[in-house]
Amino acid sequence: MNPLIKAKGINFGIIYGLFLISLTLYAYVVDINFFTNYWFIVLLLIGFFVNGFWVIGSLKKEQQGYMTFKEGFTVFFISNALALLLSTLLTILIFIVVDPELQETVKELTIIKTTETMENFNVPMEQIDEAIEKIKAQDNFSITAQIKGYFSTLAISSIVGLLLALILKKKKEEESY
Repeated sequence: MNPLIKAKGINFGIIYGLFLISLTLYAYVVDINFFTNYWFIVLLLIGFFVNGFWVIGSLKKEQQGYMTFKEGFTVFFISNALALLLSTLLTILIFIVVDPELQETVKELTIIKTTETMENFNVPMEQIDEAIEKIKAQDNFSITAQIKGYFSTLAISSIVGLLLALILKKKKEEESY
């Protein structure tokens, strides 16, 4: 593997991972309601796209404006896989080891937020009750759920990475003599 791709992927993965960790720590330490806030999701999405364009663009710039599809996707994948791993490990640490009661607190906050949102959209009470029962039945914070979440998020984000690499690729033109 190209050492530049590996280095860029690791460096940007650590930076993006620290961003994800900072969001989780902010929610845990400062404002627990942030776990159920729409801004949490918005910031996750913004961070994802900024990291994707930044890591691929950085590689392309470092290679004098040229990058193959494979190089672009590889640097994106390494960066994303590392960042998600760091974030998942912190989430497991907080929700399983440090504060297991936090799982129930976040679940209760999710039920409140879901109920408020559905009531604002005039959803019938039967559907609200059904949604609440589904939330109560979910176990989003177990180690198994976190591992599944890691791989499913990695798979979905890789599709976006494929598209970004395809859009941003630029091959060197063959010189003919």
